[in-house]
Amino acid sequence: MLLDNVALGRYVERNSFMHSLDPRVKLLGLFVLAGFAFSINSFYDVLLMSIYTLVLMLLSKLSLRYYMKSLRSIWFIVIFAFVVQLFTVGGNTLLQFGFIRISDKGLFNAAIITFRIVFAVLLSSVLTLTTSPTSLAHALEDVLGWFFVPKRFSHEIAMVMTIAIRFIPVIASEADRIMRAQLSRGANFDDRKFSGRIKGAISIIIPLLVSALRRAEDLSIAMEARGYNGWEGRTRFKQFKWETRDTFFLISFSALSFTIIFI
Repeated sequence: MLLDNVALGRYVERNSFMHSLDPRVKLLGLFVLAGFAFSINSFYDVLLMSIYTLVLMLLSKLSLRYYMKSLRSIWFIVIFAFVVQLFTVGGNTLLQFGFIRISDKGLFNAAIITFRIVFAVLLSSVLTLTTSPTSLAHALEDVLGWFFVPKRFSHEIAMVMTIAIRFIPVIASEADRIMRAQLSRGANFDDRKFSGRIKGAISIIIPLLVSALRRAEDLSIAMEARGYNGWEGRTRFKQFKWETRDTFFLISFSALSFTIIFI
């Protein structure tokens, strides 16, 4: 199933250290680390980030296959970025086949950009797999408030982002259902001709777009029927509580970010 290859946006409940963290510090920390992952420029940074990311994954008490699913869904982007950087001009020649030249600088850049993408995806997966969509929305709203974003805008941004994340597995499941239906009608998705592949893609994209629009309309009607008026007058049943482990996590990712940037 297509849904089996989608990890981003899925929440898996466990009794773990990562699940018990305050969603606000988890959101801030993993978002900062995912951003700083694109600042690594040496294999020393890669080693530090690899150890830290692996520790977070183990602390979540989730099978590594959940994280491998998130990488499997972006394999094309990873390979494309690797190939583009591989032929960077400059450096000492390692291999050359006619006009194709691979240098040590190109190989280094290709490896670094691959690690950057992998770390960003894995850290994002740790966040979504260990934080429920509702907690993630409230955490984003609070974090934006820390940076003096008006309450109205922070609530709307959090709501839109949460709905988008929650619908990732839903849309993936819908795409899988449509693909199976089209296969039963004789659609050929393995056609070697480019025109055949385009027709196969269209047979999925158009019904999927119609389904997404229908779901969006149903969601808007449901929210209106329940009297949703934005942030005004809304309260929370569950309040976040900052504890010692949250401070420890804050110190750890701050130290790692400082090391990557300045050392």
